[in-house]
This record gives sequence, C-alpha cells and structure tokens, in this order.
Amino acid sequence: MNQKTIVITGSTKGIGKGIALYLARQHHRVVLNYAMDDVQAQETLRQFQQEQLQVLLVKADIAHRAEVGHLLQATLHHFGRVDVLVNNAARVRDKPLLEMTEDEWDTVVNTNMKGTFLCSQLIASHMLQQEQGGCIINIGASTGIRARKNGVNTCASKAGIHLITQSLALELGPKIRALTVVPGLTRTEEVAHRFRLDDPDVLRSRIETIPLQRIGTPDDIAKVVAWLISDDAQWINGQKIFADGGQYMW
Repeated sequence: MNQKTIVITGSTKGIGKGIALYLARQHHRVVLNYAMDDVQAQETLRQFQQEQLQVLLVKADIAHRAEVGHLLQATLHHFGRVDVLVNNAARVRDKPLLEMTEDEWDTVVNTNMKGTFLCSQLIASHMLQQEQGGCIINIGASTGIRARKNGVNTCASKAGIHLITQSLALELGPKIRALTVVPGLTRTEEVAHRFRLDDPDVLRSRIETIPLQRIGTPDDIAKVVAWLISDDAQWINGQKIFADGGQYMW
C-alpha cells in the first residue's frame, strides 16, 4: 500500500483511535485529532511514540472553521500533504425529544454534521490541488438509517452524513472519492458503558442479533477503512459500506 498522510478526527479514543493505530502500523503518516481531553490525548500519543509510528497530535474543535484551518495547516507544516480524511469525530447527548435542550442539539449536530462539512470543505480544497487527489471516509451509524428513541440529534446528524458523502462524491470526482463506513455494534469504552455490555445477559442478547455471533472491534472497522483508501478500491465511490457482522442488512 502506498504511504499516505491521513487526518482522522476524534482519534485519541474509541473507533477513531483504532483506525489511527491500524493505519499507522501499516506505515501511513497519521494525524491524531481531539477537542477536549488532554490527558487521554497525551496517553494515546505516547502509545504511538512508543511504537515509533509516524504521528502528529493536533487539538482542534472541528465544529469551528478556524480550528479546522489550524488542523489543516499543522498537518501541511508537518507532513506536507493530506491524502485521506477520516471524519470520525462524534458526540452523543441523548434525551427525549420534549426534554432536549437547544445546546444538546447544537453540540451533537455541530460536531457530527457541521464538523464533517467543514473538514471536508477545507481539506478537499487542498486535495484538489494535489496531482493524486485524495479520499474522504465518513464514519456513519445505523441511527442515520433507522431512527431510535431519545436520539433525534444524533439520528439527524448521522443521516445528514450519508447525504454529505453522496454530495461529495458527485462534486469532487474524479480526483476525490467519498465513502461512508457504517459500523455495527463495536466495543469501545463508551459503547460498553452506554449499552451495559459488561452485563453477561445484556451482552448475550446483543450477540444474538448478530449473525457472526460477536461484537465488533475497532480493528474490524479499521480494516475496512484501510481497504477503501487503498488502490484496490479505486472504483468504489459514494457508497455506504456496512461493517456490522450482518446485524442490519439494510
């Protein structure tokens, strides 16, 4: 696989960190991004440095254009180019519709959807100047396809991401491909806590809904991303790719 410079938003923990680690171990140059948790970010950076991986850590809240600009400029200063953008950063603020505050709506939609728009807009403008263009991978969610209770903000933002992907594919080709990866139930600290996966009965009931009879891992998602950005996937564009063990089949 050709070595690429890859910006991954929200990548100091969870699925984003899994994608970053996997791609860095494949000898790509990786830009880690986060917005708030300095302690977690430094811990993740140390892990990359201990493995002597090519990495840059940039703090930037992608809900703000100026900070996305900082993320891009820091990347260009350090690595000289951007070949892949993975829009992974996401926030969850669940609440019943009638109780949800405007701030809870804005926090989720501004990060999940506006952040994807801003990162794609600014970084694509750079990619289009490169001879080889680039690739944008948006991390979607099943809640962007089938709604759930108490998550109107998350559902709306993730549904928007699917159509952002299609719009990018229509507008940015042939130099830039755009794709959505939709993870199934993937074990991260946040997911395990939110869905009570440490309870054996709950875990068993969840696994029963998955034909492959296991919970996904960040590595499962990372391997899909790695293939999609490779030369072997150059004819795939504008699509939703499900990595869910057969859980949804929508």
